Amino acid sequence: MNAPKVRSRRRAKRVQVLDEAAKALNRRGVSRTSLGEIAERIGVSRAALYYYFEDQQDLVFQCYVRSCEQLVRHFREACQGGSDTLDVIGSFVTNVLSDDEPEFAALSEPAYLRPDQRSTILGLYEALRANLVDTLEYGIRRKELRVCSSQLVASAVIGLISWVPTTRRWRRLNPLSDSEIVEAIRSTLREGIAADRSSPVTYNSFALEPVTLTAAQIFDQEALATARQQAILVAASWCFNLKGEEATSLDEIAQRVGVTKKVIYHNVGDKQALLAECYRRAFRFYEDVGARMRAYDGTRVDALSASAHALAEASLREDIAPFRPFTGVEARPAAERREMQSAGQRLADTYLDAYKQGRAENSLREFNAPAVFAILPGMVEWLPKWFEALDEVHRAQAPRELAELFRLGLRPLQTP
Repeated sequence: MNAPKVRSRRRAKRVQVLDEAAKALNRRGVSRTSLGEIAERIGVSRAALYYYFEDQQDLVFQCYVRSCEQLVRHFREACQGGSDTLDVIGSFVTNVLSDDEPEFAALSEPAYLRPDQRSTILGLYEALRANLVDTLEYGIRRKELRVCSSQLVASAVIGLISWVPTTRRWRRLNPLSDSEIVEAIRSTLREGIAADRSSPVTYNSFALEPVTLTAAQIFDQEALATARQQAILVAASWCFNLKGEEATSLDEIAQRVGVTKKVIYHNVGDKQALLAECYRRAFRFYEDVGARMRAYDGTRVDALSASAHALAEASLREDIAPFRPFTGVEARPAAERREMQSAGQRLADTYLDAYKQGRAENSLREFNAPAVFAILPGMVEWLPKWFEALDEVHRAQAPRELAELFRLGLRPLQTP
């Protein structure tokens, strides 16, 4: 066999490996994706994969590099073919998430990589984000977009795109197709959810308070034990959100709380038990936000804006930090997945009720409510992953900016 054909086959095999690896990383996360699993799925020996990759870390790195290349290519194509800025953004979303395109690996656990690999990946993503920022600012200057924070909106667009492949398996359990999700992202980025986009944005944000002990509880052993467990779960959620499951150790969590690893085992359990409790705590928080939204004294568009604000604010607060798993949900035990699905359905029902009420009072425009509310987590889940890349000004702006993006989209506002 001649050399060009050999090289062509090797390139094709490498692409096949990266395709399968991206799907596995999105479904199961780094810690439960192995070279052996990938080799079995494509019908080769594990040893054969070492021709293409040094080890699992190199496989993850190359998957992330390829994902960056895919995103950059589609963004350039969107810029070349778009008639205006909104068209560019819409085309970017559609092309990346097209059924004809290979699934890309969401940048969920960059902390797992070696420092040099991580620097390379973050540099590639930052370059993409900078180009998207430039495009948004160009659109604002030309009055093709409303005035907004280009830095935060650019990150939110990438976050929404990255969120889709990590949730495909879960959405198959609901009657939502990929095309519905893509259209929901496009329409929300364009129009938002408000029926009247010209009205002033006035909503009262929810007061988010961490769990604290009252003076009377200081000598209550049961209350102290609960507070200790909550402190561990908050610290663990924050670390998992920033770094991912694989790169976060129990020693690191213990040091953050100021206890020993033995205390974590005694109060919660091992790492898997800790993850399970972080999931439960997160859904309790989300259901609390849903209850506050339901009880909000005002229009449903204001209630939903306050809800989006709370979800974003909590993601940036170390003392709240609901667990936001980007990948790996499918790898959890079946009983936990059923528990999460039940909690998710209760949340969905709460938001769908708000939509019905909002349509009746005419504060919400007509839209595919299950799909639009399904993408709301993707609008904020990127925040912990890019926490260190945001300065204090953008961290402070993010909750209201993202709530307004959800409410108004990016189309220019019409004066009343």
